[in-house]
Amino acid sequence: MARGFVSNIATPAFLVGPDGTLVFYNEAAADLLGIGFEEAGPMPAREWASRFSPTGRDGERLPLDELPLVIALTEARAAHREMRIKSAAGEDRDIEVTAFPVVGHDGQSGAIAIFWGDVS
Repeated sequence: MARGFVSNIATPAFLVGPDGTLVFYNEAAADLLGIGFEEAGPMPAREWASRFSPTGRDGERLPLDELPLVIALTEARAAHREMRIKSAAGEDRDIEVTAFPVVGHDGQSGAIAIFWGDVS
């Protein structure tokens, strides 16, 4: 259900499963990240965190446990942060991310992140 929601919005969004594995992101996020989900595919949290090189606006690398998606999963609460990522083409993107946990009817949890910012 969450994947359907993410695929039908024009706002960049990223969906991870209970263990932090990237399970889907939409076309708007693909524009921001510089690579489509079909090409990138599912990946563990450490891989997506490394691949997109999240840093603070000061350029300091952000530890995995300080990323909004990881906070949403591990602390079961919403989290927000301004940050900079590197697209697949190597371009710096200044963004803001808000992530929140989602729990399905089956009790499985995951998290969704909504991005906005520099998508030029």
